[in-house]
Amino acid sequence: MTRMAVLTLLAVLPAGGAAQRGDWPMPAKDYAATRYSDLSEITGANAGRLRPVWSFSTGVLGGHEGQPLVVEHTMYVVTPYPNVLYAFDLTREGYPLKWKYRPAVDPNATGIACCDAINRGAFYAEGKIVYNLLDGHTGQELWKTRIADLSQGETTPVAPLVVKHRVIVGASGGEFGIHGWLKGLDLETGRIVWTAYNVGPDSEVLAKPRIFKPFYDRGAELGLTSWPADVWKNGGAPVWGWMSYDPDLDLLYYGTGNPAPYNPEQRAGDNKWTASVLARRPEDGTLVWAYQFTPHDSWDYDAASEMILADLVVGGRPRKVLVHFDKNGFAYTMDRATGEVLVAQPFVDVNWAKRVDVATGRPVVDSTAGTSSTSARRWKAARAQRRPRRTHRARGSSTSPPTTCAWITRRRGRPASPGRRSSAPTLPTTRVGAGTSERSSPGMRASGRRCGRRPNPSPCGAAPS
Repeated sequence: MTRMAVLTLLAVLPAGGAAQRGDWPMPAKDYAATRYSDLSEITGANAGRLRPVWSFSTGVLGGHEGQPLVVEHTMYVVTPYPNVLYAFDLTREGYPLKWKYRPAVDPNATGIACCDAINRGAFYAEGKIVYNLLDGHTGQELWKTRIADLSQGETTPVAPLVVKHRVIVGASGGEFGIHGWLKGLDLETGRIVWTAYNVGPDSEVLAKPRIFKPFYDRGAELGLTSWPADVWKNGGAPVWGWMSYDPDLDLLYYGTGNPAPYNPEQRAGDNKWTASVLARRPEDGTLVWAYQFTPHDSWDYDAASEMILADLVVGGRPRKVLVHFDKNGFAYTMDRATGEVLVAQPFVDVNWAKRVDVATGRPVVDSTAGTSSTSARRWKAARAQRRPRRTHRARGSSTSPPTTCAWITRRRGRPASPGRRSSAPTLPTTRVGAGTSERSSPGMRASGRRCGRRPNPSPCGAAPS
């Protein structure tokens, strides 16, 4: 059984208190998922003199993927399993520990969780800290609500997002064939207000007539007809990455993970809405639009990386855009009101697809790069030249709104032969700005000099608005 709880903390900013400059109240800093701070004390002139002045060992050896929160001079840190929450006083010398909370977590969760028993962080809202546990049991609860089921392969390492009075959470477990979902809970009571599945019939996906309008797709029951028979019931589409929110459009954005089963020959069709971005109303979960980055994903190209929101000029017009660096190797700039793809260009070496056709929104797939038995025969003939690659994008990006430069961390997998998943050796952090010939972040343009590189013409014609 998986639970999620809101905790009441002993020394947090009172509800309604003023946020301080430099506070970091949510995983990606703000609803636009920029991870950008406007603090200016550290500059290019003095950055070389930075030295470590403090460290703290959590005693946990697992991957620490939950970024610390800073609210009113207190820093909150969540560890991976067993999901201990620490609070440090930043006003006192040595930043002493104010308190810690160690929940009772079901150890069985570590045997079910895929890809390390991690936690992707907490969220501060209205005097409360909200975070998931691997199995969900957490501390000094204001409420406790069952949201997922370990016996079905569901775990909850995702960082929640709080929008107004809704706590938005998702589940991992695409590898185990879960029926991927997103849920909205009431912040005050913990009651589950809505559950929206990412694949399946419109009634479960919450795709309502005249409201759900994907830019490239037409017709009803798209999350059902793009699957064979009942395969969608265990079709994956987990939600384990980061979410963003546009208060003007009142749209919540998130990406979904891989389809299941892994063998693509067992799930003919596009398999919507796996490896996709979905835009929903946070109040009731209604789906407004969706776009699939990798139809019929054969390579584990989860679309779980953040959806960065920016206001840019694209093609001479000011646009409210969503920028996404996908695991399939393409960087997308999209109209975040409609889901139209404005620009899609590779930001790493890509050879599974030749390009993305922005007119149709679909990738032009290289026929030798699949993982089916037919593709395997083609691949065998072409392997001396190249094999399919993937880019693992499971770490957060940062974006500078003043310069519209983006910094991303890439983990490029070795070439993957058909039927074999690729490993993902870590590569250095790459600083990206459109207008550089080396790698572009389409739609996010700045001069190469601002990004630390030689200026070149932008391939996408985008500029800050």
